[in-house]
Amino acid sequence: RVSKEKAKPPGGEAKGAQAAPIQHSFLTDVSDVQEMERGLLSLLNDFHSGKLQAFGNECSIEQMEHVRSMQEKLARLNLELYGEMEELPEDKRKLASDSNLDRLLSDVSTGKAEIVELGLQQSSVQDSTTP
Repeated sequence: RVSKEKAKPPGGEAKGAQAAPIQHSFLTDVSDVQEMERGLLSLLNDFHSGKLQAFGNECSIEQMEHVRSMQEKLARLNLELYGEMEELPEDKRKLASDSNLDRLLSDVSTGKAEIVELGLQQSSVQDSTTP
């Protein structure tokens, strides 16, 4: 495909006036827009029909939502612990910081284990379906 661009017209500009921005043909060429629309509609149909499966059949939306909720919970905990630590006197912050870090790392480790388990499930499904 040849890249077509509309450049600013030569001369004829008033002093201080800004030049017209370069417009790419894919923004103005109707056939390009129609081609993109067909591609996007095809992608949408594939998604709704179940042809698009990033994580395979064994990884359900519920499992992915569970992982997301764990990540959100971890983020909230991080903010909560940080807020509590700011209220502590200076001499107790180091101990609280170490304790908070241990707690967060433990939660991250738990979340990682669940994500790895999802990956292992996907891997075993692919291995069993591959000839």
